[in-house]
Amino acid sequence: MTENDSSQTNYFCDVIVIGSGSAGLRAAIEAHDNGSKVLIISKSMQGDPHTLLARGGINAALGTMDPKDNWMIHASDTLVEGEHLADYERVEILCKSAPDAIDELVNWGARFHREKDGRLTQRFFGAHTYRRTVFYEDWTGNEIIRVLMQQVIERKITIMDNVHIAKLLVKNNKDKADGQSNSSTYKIRGAIGIDVKKEQLVKFSCKSLILASGGYTRVYSISSSRNYEHYGEGIELAYEAGVDLVDMEMVQFHPTGMVWPEITLGTLVTEAIRGEGGILLNSKNERFMEKYYPERMDLGPRDVVARAIYNEIAEGRGTTHKGVWLDVTHLSLKKILDRLPSMYKQFKDIAGIDISKEKMEVSPTAHYSMGGLSVDINCKTKVEGLFATGEVISQIHGANRLGGNSLLDTLVFGKIAGRESSIFEKQLQTTQEDCLLESKVDRELRKFETEPIMVLDKPLSFRKEIQDLMDQFAGIVRSASNLQKGLEKLLILKDRFHSQIRILHENELSNENHIQNLIVTLEVKSSLVVCEAIIRSALMREESRGAHFRSDFPTINNEMWHVNIYCTKENEGRKMMLYKKNVKEAKGNLKEVIKDHLKAVHNNESE
Repeated sequence: MTENDSSQTNYFCDVIVIGSGSAGLRAAIEAHDNGSKVLIISKSMQGDPHTLLARGGINAALGTMDPKDNWMIHASDTLVEGEHLADYERVEILCKSAPDAIDELVNWGARFHREKDGRLTQRFFGAHTYRRTVFYEDWTGNEIIRVLMQQVIERKITIMDNVHIAKLLVKNNKDKADGQSNSSTYKIRGAIGIDVKKEQLVKFSCKSLILASGGYTRVYSISSSRNYEHYGEGIELAYEAGVDLVDMEMVQFHPTGMVWPEITLGTLVTEAIRGEGGILLNSKNERFMEKYYPERMDLGPRDVVARAIYNEIAEGRGTTHKGVWLDVTHLSLKKILDRLPSMYKQFKDIAGIDISKEKMEVSPTAHYSMGGLSVDINCKTKVEGLFATGEVISQIHGANRLGGNSLLDTLVFGKIAGRESSIFEKQLQTTQEDCLLESKVDRELRKFETEPIMVLDKPLSFRKEIQDLMDQFAGIVRSASNLQKGLEKLLILKDRFHSQIRILHENELSNENHIQNLIVTLEVKSSLVVCEAIIRSALMREESRGAHFRSDFPTINNEMWHVNIYCTKENEGRKMMLYKKNVKEAKGNLKEVIKDHLKAVHNNESE
C-alpha cells in the first residue's frame, strides 16, 4: 500500500477489505498469506466490530460431546432450519470446513471452554440434533476477534478505522463482456470514503475489493445491532454497482432481547442461556413453549420461539414491559458464572438484576439478515473483482439461521473470499492492460471528484421514520395489506429523500455536525434500498417460510414458492425489479440424511 501521512487522500492496494469484523479480518489474513498487499477499511474503531456482540458460540461437528455427530447431520440441521431455501452446496462447504476452522482458531490461541479431560466443550443451541456449539464463556465473538486481530497485527496488515465508504467505483467493461460470454459488464476500480478523523474525502484504488460490511437489521428500531451499524450500507453500495440482491425478506428476529430499562431495548440476551437450561415463562408463570414446540421446547427454531413470544405478548400474557420471562434461577451461581458470566454482569450492571435469583424480561429483537448480495460459491459477485463475505451475502442460511452458524460462516467464507480475491488480483498482473490499472483508477477518481456529495440536513428524523415504518408494516408478522401500505409510504419517503438532499460543500467537511449528517444520510440511502427490497420480496412471497410469516398465507407452499427471490436494479432510473429462481435440490448422501432427519422430526411430533 502507498505510505500514509496526515495529508494523504489517495490510497492504492492490491486487495481492499471493507469491514473489520470476523469475516473481513479472516479474508484479509488469507489474501495477505496468498501474497497480496491488503488494506482493511473499518467504519468502527479498530478492534470494535459488530462481531464482539456474538456471544453464544460457533458450530462444528467435532463429536467431542456427542460422537454420532458429523458434518452431514450439521448440514441437515442447517438446511432444515432454513426451510430448504439455502444453497445446499454452500451449506456443504460450511459444515465440512467447520472442524478445520475451529482447529485454526485453537492453533492461533483461542481459549475455548474445555472439559476436565481436555476435550473442547460443546453445548446445545436451538434446533441442533447434537451438542456442537464451541464457546468461550458467553463472549465467543470477542475471543474470535482477539485471536484474528492478533494475526492481523503479526502480519502488519494496515487497518484504517473511522472511514465510511460512500461509493464503489466501477468501470464499464461492456466491450470486453460483449466478446466473452462469461465476462462481467462492470469491473471494480476502487471506492470513495469519508475519513471522520481527518474530516476529508479519501479515495481508494484496488485490483480487487471484498465487502464484509454486515447486514441490515438496524432498519428496525428494536435491534441487537448498535445504532451506528447494520443499515445495509454494503448491500446498497453493491446494488448501485450492479449486484443483485436475494432473499431480502428473510430477517431473523432473535427471540430474546432485553426490554428494560428502556435504554437497553433490543440488546441481545444470548441463546446460550437457553442452551444451558434457561426456560421461558409468560406472566402467568406458564412454560408456554409446551404448546408451540413441545419437541424441543425453549430450544426450538428461532423463528418459532420468536413468534411464540410475540403471540404471548399480543394475547395479553406478557410482562409489565411487554416481554416474557427468561428464568435461570434453578441453575447454580457457579454454573452461571462459569458459562454465562457476561450475561450475569450485563443484567447486574444495567438492570440491577441478579439472574441467579431473579427472572429476566425479554422479547424479540431484529438480529440477523439471511438475505443479502448474490454471490457464487467462491464469494464472487457479477461485478468483476468485487467479492463479498459474511452477513452481507445470502443463500447460506436460507429462511432462518441456525444459532452458532454465523461466526462459522464468517470464517469459512471469509477465508474463501480472501483467497479468491488474491487469485484474481494476481491474474491481472499478467496482462498489459491491467498493468495500467493504477493510472486508470487515478483518472476515474479525479473524474469522481467533480461529482457532488449529497446530504440531508435532518437525517436522524428521516431514519427514525423508516424504522417506525418497518416495525409497523414489515415486522415479525406480515400481511398483504400491511406490506402494501408500507411500500406506499416507503416510496413517498424515497421521493422525499431525493427532493430534500442537497450538495455538501467541501468546507462543510470541517464541521463535525455536517460529517455526522453525511454519515446518517448514507445510512438513510442504504435503508431505503434495503427496505424496498424487504417489502417487495415479502409481498411477492405468498406463503410463510422460516423468518418470513404471512398471516394471510400461514403455511409453506413448496409447489409455488420453493424459490429464491432476487431484486435487480433497472438499467435506467431507480426502479427495482424482482425475479425468482428455483432452489437447488440437495444430492447424494446429504439428501438421504435430510430425509432421515425429517422422518425423525415427524415421528417425534406424532408421539
